Amino acid sequence: MKINRRQSLFAVALALMASVQTPVVSADESATLGETNSPLSVAELVKLKQNPVSGLKQILFEANMNPGYPDSGETQGIYSLQAVWPFSINEDYRLVTYTILPLFHAPGANGESSQTGLGDTLINLFVSPKKAGKLVWGVGPTILLPTRTDPALGSNRPALGPAALLFYPQDKWSVGLVVQNGWSLGGGSGVNNVNAFGAQYLFSYNLPKGWSLYSNATITADWTKSSSERWTVPVGGGVGRLFYVGKLPVSLSLQAFYNVVTPTNGPNWSANLQLAFLFAAPQQ
Repeated sequence: MKINRRQSLFAVALALMASVQTPVVSADESATLGETNSPLSVAELVKLKQNPVSGLKQILFEANMNPGYPDSGETQGIYSLQAVWPFSINEDYRLVTYTILPLFHAPGANGESSQTGLGDTLINLFVSPKKAGKLVWGVGPTILLPTRTDPALGSNRPALGPAALLFYPQDKWSVGLVVQNGWSLGGGSGVNNVNAFGAQYLFSYNLPKGWSLYSNATITADWTKSSSERWTVPVGGGVGRLFYVGKLPVSLSLQAFYNVVTPTNGPNWSANLQLAFLFAAPQQ
């Protein structure tokens, strides 16, 4: 049974980095965000979700669903609990950490039983300047930890590799690119041999009353496969809204994608639903 474990995991990580974007703020402004109770409008908070390396703390719940999965006709699900947590390094730089713990549901093919359990935990670390210029950047490692509960749902070896991002914000729109590649440590074969690449382009356009249009499409490649089975290229986008529940800022978003390139047993369609709670933003 082929469930594209490695590609799915890297796609989840990159989708997180696009979805939890925050704004370009200076070091002084970032301190204000975390240390005062000055209220922010919904429109301002929408912009706070448009730069992957700002200092906004978040807890997220995400569902990635692939309906009509080949050889089964059922829906493959990748559900994850995610945390974004920044740390100050010094007056000039911060470290932004992303931690993703995924839960996989892989439908069985040709009468086989389905498999459900934890996948491998992905951690992305980005060092980025606190004082933002016109072009925002971040660099660091991507780390895959073997936390799978079933051999079919991930690797039994840690993986490590580089990650980098560029982000260009404007008043109503923003664009960016996040790239990374991870290799398993200590060799391995089959599912335990990880060599996966991800590139996600980011586009957002802000609308009134907390609404936004965006396309955060993740392109993945499994370098251990043949060239005809290697790539997944989704095209699509969605809509999101940021609002307050009491004094807590909440973001809800939905995207849909069609894979114009996909492996033989890969999904043709996918949908992404995300609920994010923003904790470091000033409360109303």
